[in-house]
Amino acid sequence: MGGDLLARAARRVHDDQHVRTPRGGGRSSQPVAGTRAEAAEAAGLKRAAVLAPGYGSTAHQPILRALALALEQFGIASRAVTFGTRGKLPSKDYASEIEDLRVTRDALRSEGYERIGLVGRSFGGRISAFLAEREPPDALVILGHPIAPPKRPRPRDEAVLAATACPTLVVQGDKDELGPIAILERIAASNPRIDLVRIAGAGHEFGASEPEAVSAAARWLDSVLR
Repeated sequence: MGGDLLARAARRVHDDQHVRTPRGGGRSSQPVAGTRAEAAEAAGLKRAAVLAPGYGSTAHQPILRALALALEQFGIASRAVTFGTRGKLPSKDYASEIEDLRVTRDALRSEGYERIGLVGRSFGGRISAFLAEREPPDALVILGHPIAPPKRPRPRDEAVLAATACPTLVVQGDKDELGPIAILERIAASNPRIDLVRIAGAGHEFGASEPEAVSAAARWLDSVLR
């Protein structure tokens, strides 16, 4: 049941327990991942994801490295980015950061990848959403959306997410202090393209729940990038 929910069109909010079991059942995701990867390979489908780090982090951010390994099980390549403005203030309207993602995406396209998703952790998720607003990817994933920090509302972020035109997954801790789950539930309820996975008890840093967040993102991408 759990994996089937992820495979459906994005029309509901899922609790974390809904994403723990891979489609097809079983205790280990590896055989299922191997089967899917083989099926995609047999169909000649090249799939990839651009991975964007959180604010101040790099392409080697641990959660991105974990996600790259999880995606590899499904035969999905990945390319992580370090923003050129790292260590500085973000660029005006995030133009430089958006271009960093665009260049990486275009490089993957030039290498023959046909289905490409954008995946971002926190700040990287915001930048991925801003690029997706202009140039919708095949899929968008945001791991911990800092959509409304305390006393710092981000109406543009809310509007961009609400208007998303591509299949979108937000994985969010229900105790996330930078992205109240109620705001994301409201937005997800208004747009059938948005799937929201709620990680019970997790804050903005997923902590011990990080493997659940990574697994949810990888399995969802596998189901959408087809």
